[in-house]
Amino acid sequence: TIWDTAGQERFRTLTSSYYRGAHAIILVYDVSWRETFENLSQWLQEVEIYSPNGGKDMVKLLVGNKIDKERQVSKQEAQSWARSRNMIFMEASAKTKVGVKTVFSEVVQKILDNPVLLASTVQKPRGTVNPGQSTTANQGGGCCG
Repeated sequence: TIWDTAGQERFRTLTSSYYRGAHAIILVYDVSWRETFENLSQWLQEVEIYSPNGGKDMVKLLVGNKIDKERQVSKQEAQSWARSRNMIFMEASAKTKVGVKTVFSEVVQKILDNPVLLASTVQKPRGTVNPGQSTTANQGGGCCG
């Protein structure tokens, strides 16, 4: 499942629930709008607060978008920011589609390469249903006994 909150403040209260169980996070900023880059620390802090194990097992990517526009954030500055936080850095343009597939391919490959993440992806059986077997109603009342 992919959640796109578009970085909008009105989604901020919802995003904390999205982090639980996430295998990867892609923080995207607009290379032509410096403020979006400056807000990255807040988003990364939320990931660390709300993710299991502080997000340490999670694949983290920083993506500079809108590389088809005039820059307010240099590639070198963003690379340095990502490196200092152990994040993968990539750039893309959703408008021209440059780098978009590569970003998603990289995320998937990194998840597949991480045994911890793969182990948490495997669905655990929830029980079996035998169509020919009779069942009795819950004796304790209510739905859960």
